[in-house]
Amino acid sequence: MGWGKIDVFFNGLLDLTAIRHARQLGLLAGVTTNPSILASVSQAPEAVLDSLLDIQPGLVAVQVTASESEAQLRQARRLAALSERIVVKVPAIGAGFLTMAALEREGIPTLATAIFESRQIALAGLLGARYAAPYLNRIEQAGMDAAALLQESQQILQRYGQRTVIMGAAVKSAEQFLHCARAGIGAVTLPAETYRQLFASTSDVDAALQRFDQAWQGNPLAAASPLFAE
Repeated sequence: MGWGKIDVFFNGLLDLTAIRHARQLGLLAGVTTNPSILASVSQAPEAVLDSLLDIQPGLVAVQVTASESEAQLRQARRLAALSERIVVKVPAIGAGFLTMAALEREGIPTLATAIFESRQIALAGLLGARYAAPYLNRIEQAGMDAAALLQESQQILQRYGQRTVIMGAAVKSAEQFLHCARAGIGAVTLPAETYRQLFASTSDVDAALQRFDQAWQGNPLAAASPLFAE
């Protein structure tokens, strides 16, 4: 996690224009996947992961599909062997906590996923997971207060000095992004279209810039200044 900023992870298959933009700004931290994403393409998962590792320099988060801890561990170790940039996503329920604890002891970074409650983040923090990813959009769709969950969870982690970074997952709007910023969390996952929305202009901004341009062009001395030549 970069100090003083929110690390951006793109969710799903990659948009090269968005990746270049995020890299130029120093925001890009990696890519997250899930079983639905990997199953949605007509390529073997191995090929997709190789592509995601090759196309950008950051982390690639990949979720285990097994439900029992021993099987999750076998999958996680195979995934981690692909690259030191792999982060293993593990559902933050039941056996998943055993899996995360074992992987962190082995030095394999984990991301606690499928989070809907603060208690899941608190437990992930106790186990030393690198990231904990609450599903912000789904939390709101379920009628719960995603902003309050972020605030509470961040306070818990900070109170106990835990290293776990909250990653606001599948952020679908600028307002959800602002929930993350207000809570001071360290990472978000965004689809490319949401990322672009964060940089979009508005009618008020456009009108203000147009007034500046009209005033500038209306003064020949200003418009001809070599200091402002394009």
